[in-house]
Amino acid sequence: MRLLSRMAIAFTATVALPGLLWAQDNPVQIEGDNTSFGGVSAEFLQFGAGARGMALGGGFSTIADDVSALHYNPAGITFMDGPEASLTVMPYFADTDYYWAGLAFPFGDGDFGFGVSLAHFGFSDQPIFTEADEQGDSGEFYGVSETSAALTIAHAFIDRFSAGFTVKFITDDLATGALAGASASAVAFDFGVNFHSELGDKPIALSFVVQNLGGTLSHSGDALRFRDFDGSTNDPSLPDQRVDPIFAEIVTDGFPLPRLFRAGLSYDIVSGDNTRLTLLSEFVEANNTQPSFGFGGEFEWMSDVSPIGAALRGSYATQPDNDDLGGLPCGCKDNLDGLGVGGGIFYQIADEYRVKFDYAFRHFGTLGSVDVFSVTFGWD
Repeated sequence: MRLLSRMAIAFTATVALPGLLWAQDNPVQIEGDNTSFGGVSAEFLQFGAGARGMALGGGFSTIADDVSALHYNPAGITFMDGPEASLTVMPYFADTDYYWAGLAFPFGDGDFGFGVSLAHFGFSDQPIFTEADEQGDSGEFYGVSETSAALTIAHAFIDRFSAGFTVKFITDDLATGALAGASASAVAFDFGVNFHSELGDKPIALSFVVQNLGGTLSHSGDALRFRDFDGSTNDPSLPDQRVDPIFAEIVTDGFPLPRLFRAGLSYDIVSGDNTRLTLLSEFVEANNTQPSFGFGGEFEWMSDVSPIGAALRGSYATQPDNDDLGGLPCGCKDNLDGLGVGGGIFYQIADEYRVKFDYAFRHFGTLGSVDVFSVTFGWD
């Protein structure tokens, strides 16, 4: 009974509180909806890092204590047991792929942390179709390459409060490999904090994260350049004026990055030497969609007689931008939209090294689902 009561209290705290933040009326009202639906660039920055975090989409920033914290909450790298390197692979839709790699080092007895990460999204070797070549028989191909390289520094100011800062260098190359392409670049910043304490002798944590604050992506390149031949005249008594064609370039607007504000809460309803059960939740405010709310849980077990362990994870995040799709003739809305589940196994090698394999299943509504795989190697 005591465990059931504790679970009820924890569930109410981790789910209801961020839900109230989501639902409360804003005293400052803005006439109209200024949400930039479909008006941002580099949306691959929202994909995530690590199969663990992708399975725990609703609030992982509060318990991020491994190398994937470089993406979710830079403050989390001060909680790491030791250095870690990780690689994530996510085959995406329409023959596109997403990769994330990170390397993080805690130092100064956990007072500081440093890390680097690289994210890439795109495709290649797609045939070029034109009005004159509808079958793509020209043998020409093109691709798209979006990349983010980041540096992170974090500091534990006291034993219960940590903060981290990330700077990102983002590039977006369109039509790579083609005769003409366009590219853009920008710099962005992440900032995150984590406060952790105890409630009923069980760990509780709060996190606040702001992601992708920075400039815009404004493309330029050969694909946007052209020659103007309008200097000719129809008067036969005058010579043709197209001797020196005028070179011109289309100037593009800059599109903002997908800026996000996250507020998360987590609570361990079971916290033993070999087992842990954590409930977590998160409120998300983004500039390219309506506010959303998510929740999830992670169960972790470590054997006390062998160097192996396992974890089960699950989460669900509301998708308010897709709420109206069910009214379309196609009946596109999918109730699994926003669902994430997964698990992992880990193995301790000679008390100095550890390796983890994680898997996640993420559902994206009308697009379908994806599988995420990651491997992490750590050492002391």
